[in-house]
Amino acid sequence: MKNLLIVLLLSLPLLAMDLKLKDGSVVAHTEMMMDSEINPTNNSLKAELSIQNNDITTIKGKFWVDMIGFISNKTDRDESMYKEVEADKFKDATYTILDITKKEAKDSYTINGTMSFHGQERPLSANADIKVENGSLVINASTMILVSDFGIEMPCMVFMCVRDQVDLAIKASF
Repeated sequence: MKNLLIVLLLSLPLLAMDLKLKDGSVVAHTEMMMDSEINPTNNSLKAELSIQNNDITTIKGKFWVDMIGFISNKTDRDESMYKEVEADKFKDATYTILDITKKEAKDSYTINGTMSFHGQERPLSANADIKVENGSLVINASTMILVSDFGIEMPCMVFMCVRDQVDLAIKASF
């Protein structure tokens, strides 16, 4: 009986499966008062995730992006953003999943985790649509951060200031 218990305990990690990222991106939407929308996109999302028994609520791991990978329609604004977020010093922004809970709506979940950005960590929850499409697990998540919570002051030019709130849209296919 003791040997059977040991075998069962040792085989538990074998039920977990690593998820291989096929494609992923992050859009960081903000706005500048009296100007336009700012939508830098990073198409180089990286991930190390695992899942147990194909149960979405067991997904664990992390996502991350290189901050210099965010590109908008204005190169000079991108350069300014890299300077503001100190991308040379704080290269990556990382989101670590702590748990995922199912919501009532079909394919709807809440992802709870920790965001590491600009040398600081903060708890962060995201609303997500997670489902299997054409044999791929697809995650579409959205959340919002205040960059001031991470020690960053958004730039202003005279009366035109970049909004503190950044809406994040994350897409990943495994």
